[in-house]
Amino acid sequence: MPTRRQFLTGVGSAAVAVATSSTATAQTDESFSEQPDHVTINGLDEERTAIERYRPLLDLSNVEVRPTDLHAWEVVSEEFDYDWYCYWAFYTAQQGVRSEDSHLPDREPVYVAVEDGSVDHIIVSDWHYAAEVIEDPELYETTHPRLRVIEPWHGTTPTDSGGEFVSLANMKSTYPDWLANGWNVDRRSVVDPPTAEERGNWWREDDQFNHSLAVWWHDLSVPFDWNPFTIEGW
Repeated sequence: MPTRRQFLTGVGSAAVAVATSSTATAQTDESFSEQPDHVTINGLDEERTAIERYRPLLDLSNVEVRPTDLHAWEVVSEEFDYDWYCYWAFYTAQQGVRSEDSHLPDREPVYVAVEDGSVDHIIVSDWHYAAEVIEDPELYETTHPRLRVIEPWHGTTPTDSGGEFVSLANMKSTYPDWLANGWNVDRRSVVDPPTAEERGNWWREDDQFNHSLAVWWHDLSVPFDWNPFTIEGW
Protein backbone atom coordinates (compact mmCIF):
# COMPACT_ATOMS: atom_id res chain seq x y z
CA MET A 1 0.00 0.00 0.00
CA PRO A 2 1.45 3.44 -0.95
CA THR A 3 2.26 5.88 1.81
CA ARG A 4 0.39 9.17 2.10
CA ARG A 5 3.41 10.99 0.64
CA GLN A 6 3.57 8.60 -2.34
CA PHE A 7 -0.16 9.01 -2.90
CA LEU A 8 0.00 12.83 -2.87
CA THR A 9 3.06 12.83 -5.13
CA GLY A 10 1.23 10.63 -7.62
CA VAL A 11 -1.85 12.84 -7.56
CA GLY A 12 0.29 15.94 -8.07
CA SER A 13 2.12 14.42 -11.04
CA ALA A 14 -1.17 13.40 -12.65
CA ALA A 15 -2.57 16.91 -12.18
CA VAL A 16 0.49 18.46 -13.82
CA ALA A 17 0.21 16.04 -16.76
CA VAL A 18 -3.48 16.88 -17.26
CA ALA A 19 -2.80 20.62 -17.04
CA THR A 20 0.08 20.38 -19.52
CA SER A 21 -2.04 18.34 -21.93
CA SER A 22 -4.92 20.83 -21.64
CA THR A 23 -2.59 23.77 -22.32
CA ALA A 24 -1.13 22.07 -25.40
CA THR A 25 -4.62 21.24 -26.71
CA ALA A 26 -5.81 24.82 -26.20
CA GLN A 27 -2.70 26.11 -27.98
CA THR A 28 -3.31 23.80 -30.94
CA ASP A 29 -7.01 24.73 -31.14
CA GLU A 30 -6.14 28.42 -31.15
CA SER A 31 -3.52 27.91 -33.86
CA PHE A 32 -6.12 26.45 -36.22
CA SER A 33 -8.91 28.89 -35.33
CA GLU A 34 -8.70 30.46 -38.81
CA GLN A 35 -9.17 27.13 -40.57
CA PRO A 36 -12.56 27.13 -42.34
CA ASP A 37 -14.93 24.29 -41.48
CA HIS A 38 -14.87 23.00 -45.06
CA VAL A 39 -11.06 22.67 -45.08
CA THR A 40 -9.17 19.49 -44.20
CA ILE A 41 -5.46 19.65 -43.37
CA ASN A 42 -3.42 16.46 -43.68
CA GLY A 43 0.12 16.17 -42.41
CA LEU A 44 2.90 13.75 -43.20
CA ASP A 45 1.27 11.05 -41.09
CA GLU A 46 -1.79 11.07 -43.35
CA GLU A 47 -0.49 12.04 -46.82
CA ARG A 48 3.28 11.60 -46.94
CA THR A 49 3.31 10.09 -50.43
CA ALA A 50 1.36 12.96 -51.97
CA ILE A 51 3.35 15.59 -50.08
CA GLU A 52 6.59 14.03 -51.31
CA ARG A 53 5.25 13.90 -54.87
CA TYR A 54 4.95 17.70 -55.14
CA ARG A 55 7.91 18.71 -52.98
CA PRO A 56 9.86 21.52 -54.72
CA LEU A 57 13.36 20.92 -56.04
CA LEU A 58 15.47 23.75 -54.61
CA ASP A 59 18.65 25.16 -56.11
CA LEU A 60 20.64 26.07 -52.98
CA SER A 61 23.95 26.60 -54.75
CA ASN A 62 24.31 30.27 -53.83
CA VAL A 63 23.00 30.35 -50.25
CA GLU A 64 25.08 30.51 -47.09
CA VAL A 65 22.32 29.54 -44.65
CA ARG A 66 20.66 26.33 -45.75
CA PRO A 67 17.13 25.28 -44.78
CA THR A 68 16.94 22.67 -42.06
CA ASP A 69 13.60 21.24 -43.26
CA LEU A 70 10.56 21.80 -45.43
CA HIS A 71 7.56 21.86 -43.11
CA ALA A 72 4.65 20.61 -45.15
CA TRP A 73 1.01 19.61 -45.30
CA GLU A 74 -1.82 18.96 -47.72
CA VAL A 75 -4.87 21.26 -47.64
CA VAL A 76 -8.04 20.09 -49.42
CA SER A 77 -11.67 21.10 -49.67
CA GLU A 78 -14.62 20.40 -51.93
CA GLU A 79 -14.95 24.17 -52.24
CA PHE A 80 -11.42 24.57 -53.66
CA ASP A 81 -10.59 24.42 -57.35
CA TYR A 82 -7.31 22.72 -56.47
CA ASP A 83 -5.68 20.49 -53.89
CA TRP A 84 -2.91 22.44 -52.17
CA TYR A 85 0.50 21.21 -51.09
CA CYS A 86 2.14 23.77 -48.86
CA TYR A 87 5.81 23.86 -47.93
CA TRP A 88 7.57 26.23 -45.55
CA ALA A 89 11.37 26.17 -45.69
CA PHE A 90 12.83 26.84 -42.26
CA TYR A 91 16.14 28.69 -41.93
CA THR A 92 17.86 29.38 -38.63
CA ALA A 93 18.65 32.94 -39.77
CA GLN A 94 18.25 35.46 -42.54
CA GLN A 95 21.38 37.55 -42.95
CA GLY A 96 20.20 40.37 -45.18
CA VAL A 97 22.19 43.18 -46.72
CA ARG A 98 21.35 45.41 -43.74
CA SER A 99 20.12 44.96 -40.20
CA GLU A 100 16.64 46.02 -41.33
CA ASP A 101 16.18 42.89 -43.42
CA SER A 102 17.97 40.46 -41.13
CA HIS A 103 16.21 38.36 -38.52
CA LEU A 104 16.05 35.06 -36.63
CA PRO A 105 14.69 32.66 -37.80
CA ASP A 106 13.31 32.68 -41.36
CA ARG A 107 10.44 30.77 -42.99
CA GLU A 108 9.69 30.87 -46.71
CA PRO A 109 6.59 29.46 -48.48
CA VAL A 110 5.99 27.43 -51.61
CA TYR A 111 2.36 26.54 -52.37
CA VAL A 112 1.64 24.02 -55.13
CA ALA A 113 -1.86 23.99 -56.64
CA VAL A 114 -2.75 20.58 -58.08
CA GLU A 115 -5.69 19.65 -60.30
CA ASP A 116 -6.37 16.01 -61.16
CA GLY A 117 -2.84 15.08 -60.15
CA SER A 118 -1.12 17.74 -62.29
CA VAL A 119 0.56 20.93 -61.11
CA ASP A 120 -1.52 23.89 -62.31
CA HIS A 121 0.41 26.76 -60.73
CA ILE A 122 2.46 27.65 -57.68
CA ILE A 123 2.62 30.56 -55.25
CA VAL A 124 6.00 31.65 -53.93
CA SER A 125 7.49 34.60 -52.13
CA ASP A 126 10.37 36.17 -54.01
CA TRP A 127 10.90 38.69 -51.23
CA HIS A 128 9.49 39.11 -47.73
CA TYR A 129 6.12 37.38 -47.98
CA ALA A 130 4.86 38.97 -51.17
CA ALA A 131 2.83 36.22 -52.87
CA GLU A 132 3.80 35.72 -56.52
CA VAL A 133 1.70 33.40 -58.69
CA ILE A 134 3.73 31.36 -61.20
CA GLU A 135 1.70 29.82 -64.02
CA ASP A 136 3.15 26.76 -65.80
CA PRO A 137 6.24 26.52 -63.58
CA GLU A 138 9.34 24.60 -64.58
CA LEU A 139 8.95 21.05 -63.23
CA TYR A 140 11.28 18.19 -62.40
CA GLU A 141 9.81 14.79 -63.27
CA THR A 142 6.43 16.46 -64.01
CA THR A 143 5.45 17.17 -60.38
CA HIS A 144 8.27 18.97 -58.57
CA PRO A 145 8.54 22.76 -59.08
CA ARG A 146 12.09 23.88 -59.86
CA LEU A 147 13.01 26.90 -57.75
CA ARG A 148 16.17 28.83 -57.04
CA VAL A 149 16.58 30.18 -53.52
CA ILE A 150 17.49 33.87 -53.58
CA GLU A 151 20.47 34.90 -51.49
CA PRO A 152 20.37 36.36 -48.89
CA TRP A 153 16.61 36.59 -48.24
CA HIS A 154 15.70 32.95 -49.09
CA GLY A 155 12.74 33.81 -51.27
CA THR A 156 12.32 31.66 -54.38
CA THR A 157 12.10 32.18 -58.11
CA PRO A 158 11.57 29.75 -61.02
CA THR A 159 14.65 28.17 -62.60
CA ASP A 160 15.60 25.44 -65.06
CA SER A 161 18.72 24.52 -63.09
CA GLY A 162 19.22 21.44 -60.97
CA GLY A 163 18.62 21.29 -57.27
CA GLU A 164 17.98 19.07 -54.29
CA PHE A 165 15.15 17.85 -52.11
CA VAL A 166 15.17 19.18 -48.56
CA SER A 167 13.99 16.80 -45.85
CA LEU A 168 10.33 17.06 -44.88
CA ALA A 169 8.88 17.87 -41.46
CA ASN A 170 5.28 17.75 -40.30
CA MET A 171 3.77 21.24 -40.43
CA LYS A 172 0.84 20.12 -38.28
CA SER A 173 3.25 19.56 -35.41
CA THR A 174 5.43 22.64 -35.83
CA TYR A 175 2.81 25.25 -36.77
CA PRO A 176 1.41 25.74 -33.24
CA ASP A 177 4.92 26.04 -31.84
CA TRP A 178 5.89 28.63 -34.44
CA LEU A 179 2.90 30.77 -33.52
CA ALA A 180 3.56 30.37 -29.80
CA ASN A 181 7.12 31.57 -30.43
CA GLY A 182 5.96 34.75 -32.13
CA TRP A 183 5.61 33.99 -35.84
CA ASN A 184 4.06 37.15 -37.25
CA VAL A 185 2.00 35.81 -40.16
CA ASP A 186 -1.56 36.00 -41.49
CA ARG A 187 -2.92 32.73 -40.11
CA ARG A 188 -5.76 32.45 -42.59
CA SER A 189 -3.26 32.50 -45.46
CA VAL A 190 -1.46 29.53 -43.88
CA VAL A 191 -4.45 27.25 -43.24
CA ASP A 192 -6.52 28.42 -46.25
CA PRO A 193 -4.04 28.64 -49.18
CA PRO A 194 -6.28 30.45 -51.72
CA THR A 195 -6.39 33.35 -49.26
CA ALA A 196 -2.68 34.02 -49.80
CA GLU A 197 -3.27 34.12 -53.55
CA GLU A 198 -6.20 36.51 -53.15
CA ARG A 199 -4.46 38.81 -50.66
CA GLY A 200 -1.13 38.88 -52.47
CA ASN A 201 0.96 38.38 -49.36
CA TRP A 202 1.29 36.55 -46.04
CA TRP A 203 1.31 39.68 -43.85
CA ARG A 204 -1.35 40.16 -41.19
CA GLU A 205 -4.22 42.46 -42.10
CA ASP A 206 -3.16 45.00 -39.48
CA ASP A 207 0.36 45.00 -40.96
CA GLN A 208 -0.42 45.80 -44.60
CA PHE A 209 1.06 49.28 -44.38
CA ASN A 210 4.37 47.80 -43.23
CA HIS A 211 4.16 45.32 -46.10
CA SER A 212 3.85 48.19 -48.58
CA LEU A 213 6.83 49.92 -46.99
CA ALA A 214 8.87 46.72 -47.09
CA VAL A 215 8.21 46.23 -50.81
CA TRP A 216 8.96 49.89 -51.50
CA TRP A 217 12.21 49.69 -49.53
CA HIS A 218 13.30 46.57 -51.38
CA ASP A 219 12.33 47.67 -54.90
CA LEU A 220 13.96 51.07 -54.65
CA SER A 221 16.89 50.04 -52.41
CA VAL A 222 16.64 53.36 -50.64
CA PRO A 223 20.02 54.08 -48.94
CA PHE A 224 18.58 55.42 -45.70
CA ASP A 225 20.44 55.13 -42.42
CA TRP A 226 17.16 54.71 -40.57
CA ASN A 227 14.76 51.81 -40.52
CA PRO A 228 11.59 52.67 -42.52
CA PHE A 229 9.73 49.64 -41.16
CA THR A 230 9.97 47.05 -38.46
CA ILE A 231 10.54 43.37 -39.17
CA GLU A 232 9.70 41.08 -36.29
CA GLY A 233 8.80 37.44 -35.96
CA TRP A 234 9.26 36.29 -39.53
